[in-house]
Amino acid sequence: MTDRPGPWWRRRVGRFAAYWPTCLPGVRFLARGTLTYLVPPRPTGTHHTAAARAAARLALDELGRGIAGDHRPEELESAQQRLTLAVSPWHRPDSHPGLWLRARLSLLLPQQDADRAQSHQNALREVELQLAQDRLRRQELARTLCTDRDSARLWWLERHLDDLPALDWATFRNTILPLVGTSLTERTQAEQLAHTLLYAWERLDDVPGRQARFMATARTLFDQMGWADGFPWPSPSNDSESLAPSPATVPLATEEQH
Repeated sequence: MTDRPGPWWRRRVGRFAAYWPTCLPGVRFLARGTLTYLVPPRPTGTHHTAAARAAARLALDELGRGIAGDHRPEELESAQQRLTLAVSPWHRPDSHPGLWLRARLSLLLPQQDADRAQSHQNALREVELQLAQDRLRRQELARTLCTDRDSARLWWLERHLDDLPALDWATFRNTILPLVGTSLTERTQAEQLAHTLLYAWERLDDVPGRQARFMATARTLFDQMGWADGFPWPSPSNDSESLAPSPATVPLATEEQH
């Protein structure tokens, strides 16, 4: 098979125009120019030439749609250059063996499609702005509201400066103030206490029976503080209860020393 088109007298030239979709739904490029194709060396006739022309137009349309569909409306220049590189030289489409074609096309963005693309850009910009504002609002709330209680009270007061009679501190205490307990300082202190207890529990595990003695001592402390109903650990075994110190041996200042 030859890798070059046939003689010039088999070539046909015609006008070409088509709308090709962009990657933005509802917005299209307009391609227009000339299409040159080669009639294969078969029995001549009107039907044979029409079939070659139809095959050439279908092949060009398939190629152009693939290129246009990869581009946004604002990428018109890039789409034009890719299209020119693809269709300007003589080439044989894989979908139509034996057919040679080339084209000289200009890619345009009609005014109505440009207006649709601009409307889409405006709507997209508005959504992105709203998302950015929401993100900044959340960051500001986290910075001012969850830092400490004084900052939260000032924030609540500033929100009602224009209408002080509507200032409702009960709503603040019930709705806003519980959120302040998640401040970084309080979380850090709680984590430090949890790590300390975990360290002590792991050290107790080194010697058999020491954990049971620790639980018994802790239960005695909770009893003297009046917190026995909220003791968080399981009750010690019968063998371990004998290891529990009596309340007198627990170094708690239950009575004032004079």
